[in-house]
Amino acid sequence: MFAKSEMTDFELFSAAGSLPVHDVLAIRTWLTPDKTLFTFLDDEGEECNRLTYLDLWRRCRAVGASLAAVSDPGDRIMLFYPPGLDFISAFIGCLMVGRVAVPSNLPARRRVDRSVNIVTDCGAKVAMGPSDQVPEFRRSFEGTKAETLQWIATDTLPLEDGPPCLPEQPSSVDMGAVAYLQYTSGSTSNPKGVMITFGNVTTNCRMIRDTLRLNQDSTMVFWQPHHHDMGLICAVLLPVVIGNHTVLMTPATFVRQPMLWIQIISRYKAEVAGGPNFAFDMATERYAPAKMEGVDLSNWRLALNGSDIVRPSTLDRFAERFGPHGYRPETFLICYGMAEAVLFLSAGPVGKKPRYAAVDIEELEQHRRVQLPTDPSRSRLLVGCGEPSWEVEAIAVEPETRRKLPVGEVGEIWIHSATVGIGYWENPEESDRTFRAHTEEDAGKNYLRTGDLGFIHPEDRQVYICGRIKDLIISEGRNVHPEDIEYTISEALAARGESKTISSVVFNVEFNDRQLIVAAVEVDRSLKRALLEKGAEIERAIRQAVAADHGVTLHRLLFIPPSSMCKTTSGKVQRGLMRQIYVNGALSALEPVGAAA
Repeated sequence: MFAKSEMTDFELFSAAGSLPVHDVLAIRTWLTPDKTLFTFLDDEGEECNRLTYLDLWRRCRAVGASLAAVSDPGDRIMLFYPPGLDFISAFIGCLMVGRVAVPSNLPARRRVDRSVNIVTDCGAKVAMGPSDQVPEFRRSFEGTKAETLQWIATDTLPLEDGPPCLPEQPSSVDMGAVAYLQYTSGSTSNPKGVMITFGNVTTNCRMIRDTLRLNQDSTMVFWQPHHHDMGLICAVLLPVVIGNHTVLMTPATFVRQPMLWIQIISRYKAEVAGGPNFAFDMATERYAPAKMEGVDLSNWRLALNGSDIVRPSTLDRFAERFGPHGYRPETFLICYGMAEAVLFLSAGPVGKKPRYAAVDIEELEQHRRVQLPTDPSRSRLLVGCGEPSWEVEAIAVEPETRRKLPVGEVGEIWIHSATVGIGYWENPEESDRTFRAHTEEDAGKNYLRTGDLGFIHPEDRQVYICGRIKDLIISEGRNVHPEDIEYTISEALAARGESKTISSVVFNVEFNDRQLIVAAVEVDRSLKRALLEKGAEIERAIRQAVAADHGVTLHRLLFIPPSSMCKTTSGKVQRGLMRQIYVNGALSALEPVGAAA
């Protein structure tokens, strides 16, 4: 089957879209062993490491050989790596020998308990990491259930010599077998590991490649953490599938210097780069003319924006700010997806401006109906999250009755596709509830319940997301999405000259049989100074804006210290965790908690 002297571009395209990732790596190493696949940048944006296909292949083989000596197929292997290129060979090395990779954040400070719970949940006996940090990881786990992990330092493993040869047959991997566990950003005490199969990965990478029209010339720049679904798929596995050059930087570097991210996109003439909505807010906020000298963004073809609610004002401000440097509004590609389906579900169409839908906010909040606003004061602009891939069926369902809703009505978004994972590890009850849902009309087809409220627009076929079901606030006869109130708070502060990147979280709590709305705003230096001078005025402006925009009362408003907002590794606020901290009385505020008059 693989006994060939060469492969045509069409054969390679077909193979990359159907074989497991490690087999694609074998083919590409055989064809272009010396081509640079990954380049890693230091905190100043300078190249500090790179991997060719042959480099990566040899390192993966070494990892696989070391795992074969200490574990059995199907064993879970913990991966603890800082940003860099060592993680890539560790992950693909697991795939090569049929071990289930379990990417995790580093077990540092307050993350140790979560790491221990993941190790315990998946039953891992072996862990891998870089040699200079393994001793520190061992110390972190002393006295815990993870202290018995057997460690492998992958950067010191011996590498085999000689050129690669193409195997006679593809690997005998079962495409329905679990390739890795993606632990979602749930509570620390109850982590849920999504079981992603080899077939799921291949399907999702093919969907991304085909929808985004990617090929070996599509240079990409990414900074997302490799244990997060976007970082793992877009920045680690997708490059192997499409055969391009991908430039990586650390999340910390991006947060400190978002303008460096812009410069790097220009320097490498990247076609693809992106992140959650806040990434574009940060770049706009930190814009500095002195750092834009010589920057040309005209090669930037796809600015991926997903993983969080996308705001029209973010897109408009970014396009206006960077337009003089070659950025085009149609470069934005709004995406929708989730870890339970590997990553990607919808986007595009490519090369067209994002689609907006103007809706009557009262009809949406009170009746879950999508109607054009008759009163400008009741208009809310939503951003479309793209059209589902042709390999994805997306429907809106009434969650209580499980009735499939007509196009244009708001319900829970359900997904049927070969990219959907097979469940949560060792959690059959939650797996059945989430991954094997059935509509009232078709009890024989399994759907993934996304937990997102939204609708499919009847005209542009875009998926529009309104918020999360579990976060929905019911107050004063209205169904209000906390994301909308958080956006109103951000706009109210921006109107007073404060930063657009200030984080806030909104949730409801029960008090004396009443549902109260609570908001916590994380201050920066500027806002902290402003509160000392005009605290009552700022609080009043926020309350008035929330009442005007949503017709509800903000019962509690807190201003909390910097770095006290709990967030996922992708930058999303952990609303449920923040609510629990508040309920437990552990959320400290700079100002006394005030009740609405």
